[in-house]
Amino acid sequence: MEQYIYIFTIILEIIVFLQTANAIININKKITRINHEVILLKSEVEFGIKTFKKLIKKFNKVASFIVKVKKFNIKKIILIGVDVFNLFLLFKTFKAYKGLNKITFFKKVFSYSLIKSFFKVAINNFAR
Repeated sequence: MEQYIYIFTIILEIIVFLQTANAIININKKITRINHEVILLKSEVEFGIKTFKKLIKKFNKVASFIVKVKKFNIKKIILIGVDVFNLFLLFKTFKAYKGLNKITFFKKVFSYSLIKSFFKVAINNFAR
C-alpha cells in the first residue's frame, strides 16, 4: 500500500512539473512577443524623433529668419510698403487733377516719406 502512495506522489509530481513547464513556456512566448513589439515600437519612436528633429530644425530656420527681419526693423519695411501702395493709388488718380490742382497733387506726392527718403539718399550720393 505504501508503494502505491509513493507511485501516486511521483505521478502527481510529474503532472505538477509538466504544468509548471507548460506555464513557463507560455510565459516565455509572451515575453518574446512583447520584446518583439517593443523593438518595433522602438523603431517607430526613433522615426518619430527624427521627423520631430527635422521639424524643429525647420522651425528654427523660420524663427531665425523672423528675428533677422526684426533686426532690419520690420516697421520700416511695412511703412515703405504702405507708402508705395499709397503712391500707386495717388498716381492712378493723376488724370483727375487739372490746372492748378496738379500743384496740390505734386505737394501730396512729395510729402510722402518714401519720396523724401529717396531724395535724401540721392543728395547724399551726389554730394560725395
